[in-house]
Amino acid sequence: MNGPVLEIDDLVVEARSSDKQVRIVDGVSFAVHAGRTLGLVGESGSGKSVTCLSLLGLPPRGVSVTGGRILFDGCDLRGRTPAELNALRGREIGMILQDPMTSLNPLLTIGRQITEMFRYRDGIKSREEREARAIDLLQQVRIPAPESRLNSYPHQFSGGMRQRVAIAMNLACNPRLLIADEPTTALDITVRLQILDLLREVQTERGTAIVLVTHDLHLVRRYCDDVAVMYAGRIVEQGPVEQVFARPRHPYTKGLLGAVPRLFSAQRRLTVIPGQPPLPGSIAEGCRFAPRCPRAQADCLSAYPATRDIDTNRTVACWHPEPEEMAPEPLLATEAS
Repeated sequence: MNGPVLEIDDLVVEARSSDKQVRIVDGVSFAVHAGRTLGLVGESGSGKSVTCLSLLGLPPRGVSVTGGRILFDGCDLRGRTPAELNALRGREIGMILQDPMTSLNPLLTIGRQITEMFRYRDGIKSREEREARAIDLLQQVRIPAPESRLNSYPHQFSGGMRQRVAIAMNLACNPRLLIADEPTTALDITVRLQILDLLREVQTERGTAIVLVTHDLHLVRRYCDDVAVMYAGRIVEQGPVEQVFARPRHPYTKGLLGAVPRLFSAQRRLTVIPGQPPLPGSIAEGCRFAPRCPRAQADCLSAYPATRDIDTNRTVACWHPEPEEMAPEPLLATEAS
């Protein structure tokens, strides 16, 4: 298929606060194609996780999608019934959460949790066949001695192994889209790279489209094809990783990259973005980054800038973008090693 597996068009997500609706996600648009990984980055509270949960029709309590389109294979998921969405979850769209203990039942064995997917999703009645498939999945995610681990409980696995089990459960139905929401945050760097290497191998074999939510720009540089930078509920810049990281045009993107330690630049001082992101419900008119932006001018405070194309497959939402020149000391792929 030539079109994107997932296309988000002007998504609006609101939460009920006292007697008013507060926009958490405001006009977000992006797309991800088969076999490609989109990195969704930004500070905590920018709306990344809410966006991903909304794609699955699972926004937090009190939060709802009030505008825009969520196109999966060209069909708007907002028009689907709860039963139709439930049929898509797991089978067509998978999600890996930050803490696997929130997606694994601590009272059930790993084997029980994996095999029940084959029973209810695929209608496989044979226990032996279900267990054989579960063992095969655990082998694919490199869990040693999988036959002996089917009767283990989640607490008997390390954090990295639990995350591998969560990946195995998502792979059980061979989804076309995989959403990974901070899947490696609680893991040490070695295990973190192993998990993402595993996801990349799965993507290569199956052509899976992946949305990776992360704070770690080194991982984005190493594993993602495209990146969307999110701030206060909006996408401020997006495009191919190589281009965005080498020539950031939005001051916020430049600030994020400047705050990343460089392995080979010990004498370089890290930059600091002053201030704090605005709280939902307290956002003033104009550009939301203006109070923290070194390039802000009077027009930045009066109206939010429209998103404009600045290159092939690149957009930025800024009245006064950074000059189009090579960023000093760009983030290198070797620094993620």
